[in-house]
Amino acid sequence: GVYFNNFGEVVDYKVLLSKTKRNCSGGKTPWDTWVSCEETGSGQCWQVDPTGLKKPQVTKLGGNGGNFESVAVDNRNPSSPVFYVTEDHESGRLIQYTVLPSKNRRPQWDWL
Repeated sequence: GVYFNNFGEVVDYKVLLSKTKRNCSGGKTPWDTWVSCEETGSGQCWQVDPTGLKKPQVTKLGGNGGNFESVAVDNRNPSSPVFYVTEDHESGRLIQYTVLPSKNRRPQWDWL
């Protein structure tokens, strides 16, 4: 993670994810974690806590693996966000993952 102050100056850098292969882009979750995508044939999508309090974990977004590029989230319904994962290939898939709705839960780490 790269950390900035209010003036946009870099103030810190920490390795938050290791032992993965060819990480490409990713995307921010509604609960302020980051999903990092592995760009290999058997790659996964890893959820990373920028505070470092939780260990990175493989998410449901990567399924059985793929050549993943990025993640985007439609959070118009916060109790049931829709995640989109792109695959880096000229005819790559666009994978949709919808979190099951819940009225009594706030968005959280274990949804992925």
